[in-house]
Amino acid sequence: MNVTEAIKSRISTRGFLDRPVSEEKVRDILEVARWAPSGANLQPWKVHVVMGAGRTRLIETVK
Repeated sequence: MNVTEAIKSRISTRGFLDRPVSEEKVRDILEVARWAPSGANLQPWKVHVVMGAGRTRLIETVK
């Protein structure tokens, strides 16, 4: 797939299944994300993973 095809075929996901994501899958995603480029190699992101009861409390807190 070339760049033009990738851009034209991209989608924006707005609906999600009500299923938990395994810790292994989250770790895999974060490992791959580490290799994403950033402007001027600033790497300005911070990631916090919250699962289980902590996730539920966080959702209730920010409502």
